[in-house]
Amino acid sequence: MTDDPGAERRRLTAEANQLKARALELRAAGRDEEAFPLWDRITEINRWYRRMLPAVTVARSPDTGEVVQWPLDTYGLDGKFWAYDATIRRLPTSVPPTWLAMAGAMRLADPVEDTPFTAVPGPGVPFVVPRILAAPGVRAVLAEVPVGRHTGWTISYFGPEPEGVPLINLWGTHDYPVYVPGEPRGWATAAADVADYDFELAGWLESGKLLWLEPGDESASLREGADGCPFLDLPGERLIAVVTNGSVRRVEALG
Repeated sequence: MTDDPGAERRRLTAEANQLKARALELRAAGRDEEAFPLWDRITEINRWYRRMLPAVTVARSPDTGEVVQWPLDTYGLDGKFWAYDATIRRLPTSVPPTWLAMAGAMRLADPVEDTPFTAVPGPGVPFVVPRILAAPGVRAVLAEVPVGRHTGWTISYFGPEPEGVPLINLWGTHDYPVYVPGEPRGWATAAADVADYDFELAGWLESGKLLWLEPGDESASLREGADGCPFLDLPGERLIAVVTNGSVRRVEALG
């Protein structure tokens, strides 16, 4: 291992991809026993990858003032954190007691990584989900999170859980953790559909329902209002990006 986790991540990611391709070849040839050591090495790499994910500041609770840090792969979309159907992640050990959900969006920069899996980093501009944010007592916090050459945004929701209202899937995957209160209880899933998103943020900002963190502000101070907010009227696709093998397609919804 090296002192540069980004370089080590790139090396081990490439190794795991090569080993998996070879292991699948052996399986197809009926030579599973020869593939067992390869799968063992892949498991070892995946464990290292999960441990090395850096904890990134994504919000500050508007209820308690606690900073929320989430383990994210900020090196690029080629890490298994971003594998939509077979993600490798770890959750925070705890979150503030009124934390509800964390969605995300991403403006992609060319060239997009050539991944052997499907990544779903979200729409090209940040958004909110009115069915959640309009609920009494619920507020959201918007923050910018660079991911390699791409620009990402997290949208975290806080407040009392809206009764009978599905939340939103965790950024980049197809389900979301349920915390009560602040500790993991289980998992649920919600449909992903841009018809349920609101990309017009000014009204939410002016109402005080949507707060934000200034990019680069290490103090993670909560800011209110639309004045000076850098996330208004951003250019980008208002469709969900689906990235596979270096190509990008955009869809209105995911089943």
